[in-house]
Amino acid sequence: KDFFGESHRLQSSSFNAERIEGYDISNLGTGSSVGSMVVFMYGAADKSEYRKFKIKTVEGQSDVARLEEVLTRRLKHDDWPLQQIFIIVGGLQLVNTAKRVVKAAGVEVPVVGIAKGPDRKKNEFILGTKKRDVILWVSENKEVLVRVRDEAHRFAVKYQRQTRKLK
Repeated sequence: KDFFGESHRLQSSSFNAERIEGYDISNLGTGSSVGSMVVFMYGAADKSEYRKFKIKTVEGQSDVARLEEVLTRRLKHDDWPLQQIFIIVGGLQLVNTAKRVVKAAGVEVPVVGIAKGPDRKKNEFILGTKKRDVILWVSENKEVLVRVRDEAHRFAVKYQRQTRKLK
């Protein structure tokens, strides 16, 4: 029996995300930009699978371009296990960017964004898919997905602070 339990498998039998990857971008002004990838297996963090990305090609203040770089670099790693869903820290613009990168890579992975909302006090889910089984799965697993989002953010900020100390 996995983290989500058998009832989850019955309710969402056509979609089950055993491996969830969460992404965030952290920066301080125009310099020292980084990205993070966290991995949850069966609903629990697998820190051995976390990855850090130092932004190499983007200048200026574009989180969209930074996320595009991070996801493009990630998807070039055929040696890394395949994910079943991408969680993006952010709103519609970042979700659309992720969808475009995934499509260009020839990979079929649902993308879900989780934004904190205008008052930064609520979780807004932005679904990058219209597939009913994925939407049902997301609605059943919101708590886990928020934990993925929060962990991606924590890991990105921690790495960004480490890069500032090294200078």
